[in-house]
Amino acid sequence: MFLTLTTFSSTGGIEKFNRAFVKVLLQLQSPLLMDVYAAGMYDRVTDPKYAGKKNFHPFYGNRIKFVFKHFFLFFKTDELILGHLNLAILGRLFKMLFPQKKLTVICHGIEVFNTITAIQKKALQSADVILAVSHFTKLQLVNRQGVDEKKITVFPNTIDPYFQMPQQFEKPAYLLKRYRISAGEKVLFTLTRLNSEEGYKGYDKILHILPALVKKGIQFKYILAGKADAHEKEKVQQLIQQLDLGAYVLMPGYIKDEEITDHYLLADVFVMPSKGEGFGIVYLEAMACGLPVIAGNKDGSTEALQFGELGTLVDPDDESELYEAIKTVLQEPKTPEELQQKMLSFFSFERYTERLQQHMRA
Repeated sequence: MFLTLTTFSSTGGIEKFNRAFVKVLLQLQSPLLMDVYAAGMYDRVTDPKYAGKKNFHPFYGNRIKFVFKHFFLFFKTDELILGHLNLAILGRLFKMLFPQKKLTVICHGIEVFNTITAIQKKALQSADVILAVSHFTKLQLVNRQGVDEKKITVFPNTIDPYFQMPQQFEKPAYLLKRYRISAGEKVLFTLTRLNSEEGYKGYDKILHILPALVKKGIQFKYILAGKADAHEKEKVQQLIQQLDLGAYVLMPGYIKDEEITDHYLLADVFVMPSKGEGFGIVYLEAMACGLPVIAGNKDGSTEALQFGELGTLVDPDDESELYEAIKTVLQEPKTPEELQQKMLSFFSFERYTERLQQHMRA
């Protein structure tokens, strides 16, 4: 049984992980002689590419029904896999009723970086296996939550099997026109959720170093994309105004799935110097499009970039280091095909499938 908060009714790194996870579980049913049941508490739809209605059950936000339904299904479940620690109460009930059965908890990042509830701590303690998306997340589980490191398996993310990986790497003409990007202008790109309660993605640091790029005479546009809450949007717009960057920074908001690959192709560098990322699927997407990446060196981003082998890591608190990295990457020759293939050698869907199969056989 694989239980999630959301898998298909929202877009984010955790949801992308869940889609890949449930798809592989279903693919492994026959070779591993198992039956898979999956459900999302807040999901309202399914996607048959990953899991149809027969295999994945949306509960439309009905939390009471979600808990009671699965409480009774526990009696014929051999392994419960929780897709998020916020489902800890179900994990505790499962192990209290059936201590001999297997509980697996997936931990992504920020949910275990700070204080957790007593029930969440109990769920982690009683879990048989914890799948952490990075060594960084594993360290937080050990050092902050007191989890026995022997029960933690590092289980990294993957590129979505249906992500539109390009074969050609030209900049899309319609986006050049939409954003009024002139010949010779470089494009810096960040794609993230702009959330006033998070504040660790690092786009404010990028904005602070842009005047130095202007002074250097570098012609560029910075596209800061992603859904923003009202407070954060106003804060970022004020900073853009204070730094006199109105002619250089674009905030297009949410980008439709069908245009994401084209936005990566439009850019010359993807930059997001975060310091609270559990892993960062967005880095994999950028590299899948042959786009050079700059990320922070203080969180799980280091593993998405394979500790610098796949991209450039900087101290996210050092603006001068960030400036030098952007300037250097913009001047370096690009080898998009090579970067795409190197990323796939670590994080392809096939590698992800192999890792999950090993876990299920254990």
